[in-house]
Amino acid sequence: MKQRRLSLLAILIAISLTACSQATFIRPADSTPAAAEQQVAARSLILFIGDGMGPEMLSLAKIYSDKVLGTSLNLATLSATGTMGMVTTYSANRLVTDSAAGATAIATGVKTNNGMVGQSPEGEVLVSLLELASGAGKSVGVVTTTSVTDATPASFLTHIAARGKEIDIAVQMVGSDAVVVMGGGRAFFTADGGKRTDGRDLIAEARVKGFDVAFDREGLAAAGGRRLLGLFADEDIPFEGERVAYETPSLAEMFLKALRMLADDPDGFVLVVEGGRIDHAEHENNLAEAMGELLAFDEAIGEAMQYQRSDSALIIVVTADHDTGAPALTATDRGYPPVESAGSLLDKDYGFLAWLSRNHAGTMVPVIARGPGDDIFAGLRDNTDTNRSMISILGLETAGAR
Repeated sequence: MKQRRLSLLAILIAISLTACSQATFIRPADSTPAAAEQQVAARSLILFIGDGMGPEMLSLAKIYSDKVLGTSLNLATLSATGTMGMVTTYSANRLVTDSAAGATAIATGVKTNNGMVGQSPEGEVLVSLLELASGAGKSVGVVTTTSVTDATPASFLTHIAARGKEIDIAVQMVGSDAVVVMGGGRAFFTADGGKRTDGRDLIAEARVKGFDVAFDREGLAAAGGRRLLGLFADEDIPFEGERVAYETPSLAEMFLKALRMLADDPDGFVLVVEGGRIDHAEHENNLAEAMGELLAFDEAIGEAMQYQRSDSALIIVVTADHDTGAPALTATDRGYPPVESAGSLLDKDYGFLAWLSRNHAGTMVPVIARGPGDDIFAGLRDNTDTNRSMISILGLETAGAR
């Protein structure tokens, strides 16, 4: 009888060990408290979001840089010296996401319905990466080439059921804890030549809350306060091919100003930088404009990489909220495009470029990271995992809905 009991005990121990082994194998590495503690590695984070920057656009940009410009993409260097993965982007209610749901997933780690900003499908307020970072004493900010009230920047600082309510998003932006908010969108902050009909002057309110307010490149350079609201266009900042450089700052210039304002915080900072008009050009199936926007985005990434040399506690993360248009370089009945034809890529009548649509696509998008803990981003994952990985690396407490 004693021998039978010992044999039974041995079997139970074996079963228990097997179960534990299987549980460890199937559980995502970053979902356990112990794993999260091990990943606390960075003090600061810069998140770059290329709106609409799917793998096809990234492929075309690398070919164009290599074969036409004779330079290397900073994105390529970042991936070669860091970690690269791919993420799915579907929303809570659609297989193809819009920017609101896509950015909310990255900002909060929760999937929501298309059109919703910083809220769950049930209307709960979701705490974002920037709100968690601010609560931990870090300085935070957003920079974009779209209106600052557009879906992607809004998802990190505001909470609203419909992304189109940009008048209300502007109110929440001014009331946020952001140190820096820069992009377009001046029309949503004022009734004086703008879109506001409620009589509120949010520009004056922003100044009361300690913001310097800049409207052009000269004003950006002159701003010296502790907070900055930069509104450099009525709505979106012009495409790179149309931007007047002495009037309107580039994405890289806005980024460098934001970096100077945030980097002195001893507790660290989190900055979100969006190349928002890559998507707009892709909606028009305009590769020349999309390429110009992506290269401007890549320039800002290069500035971040340069700064990272002096800050070993900084991690850079680059991703997209979704793919747009799915532009493909393809062989046709004319044959295979010769390498020498790369210089014609941006011609509108180029016969070897096919667009899937003028809308978003459900393709996986890249996530590239370099810095402390960057290996957590490797593999095929989901956009909500990007949020959880950033929170883990920064050692921020996950708050979810509130």
